[in-house]
Amino acid sequence: MAGRQQLRAGGGALIVRVEANPYAYLAHHGTSPLVRLEVGTGWTAISADTDARPLNTVFAHSFTVRGLPGRVRAICGRAPHSRAQDWWVGPDAQPSGLAARLEALGLEPLPPVRMMTARLAAVTPAERRVDVRPVTTRAELADFMGVYASAYGWTAVTSDFGHRVLASLFSASSPDDAPLGHVVVRADGTPVAVASVFRHEGVAGLYNVATDPRARGRGFATAAVRAALSRAYDDGLRTAVLGAEPGAEGIYRRIGFTNTGLLHRLRYTAPAADGRIRPQDARRTHPA
Repeated sequence: MAGRQQLRAGGGALIVRVEANPYAYLAHHGTSPLVRLEVGTGWTAISADTDARPLNTVFAHSFTVRGLPGRVRAICGRAPHSRAQDWWVGPDAQPSGLAARLEALGLEPLPPVRMMTARLAAVTPAERRVDVRPVTTRAELADFMGVYASAYGWTAVTSDFGHRVLASLFSASSPDDAPLGHVVVRADGTPVAVASVFRHEGVAGLYNVATDPRARGRGFATAAVRAALSRAYDDGLRTAVLGAEPGAEGIYRRIGFTNTGLLHRLRYTAPAADGRIRPQDARRTHPA
């Protein structure tokens, strides 16, 4: 059963399609007035004139092999700008081996993320001595974005756009009811680590785990993760999914996550004069 794992929660069996939450998370960004959401036959895309990720991403693919090169160019050509676009290819993408087919067309492979799932009942709560709080005000949202932008080296322009997108999705009147919630860890009053949870169909997706570079190696990101998942548990969710960046799997295993498959990522840049898709510099940071 590719891309799925059977988990026990509340005494019953729960089948988790690991791509469902990440794809819904991307689509949620498309509800911002600053982001363009387009749903085609067998694909979905979000785009904006910015380097802020996860914007400019194509996902939820269900294609046929015939005519694939033309479809790839046509889909990316629909973006209202010339920026590179990333393709997220999950375990259930069609046709089989889609990531390899896209790479053969010239898309640049980025490091894949390891999809992982956990029973939230098995996740250790955040340590009480850590100052970690949910984001409930726009000022706290600015603190969240400050840490995130610092962690990933975003420019002021990129950070400002990312902040405005999150602010447009933020419900100041009822933040607890919003599908996307955030937490911030502080040390001596200074924001040092963040994490987000996206709630979709009874599953909590973990995203945006980041630590200020000056505060790394002190367990703050782990505290943010535990706090975010503990809040999801308190909200009645019993299953979590995440995409672990290379090198981060061990952190998540220690708090109860297990591997379920790979989410491949590839980058598309507009075709060169000879018609072949040009590889894009894959070194640019791409947080999921």
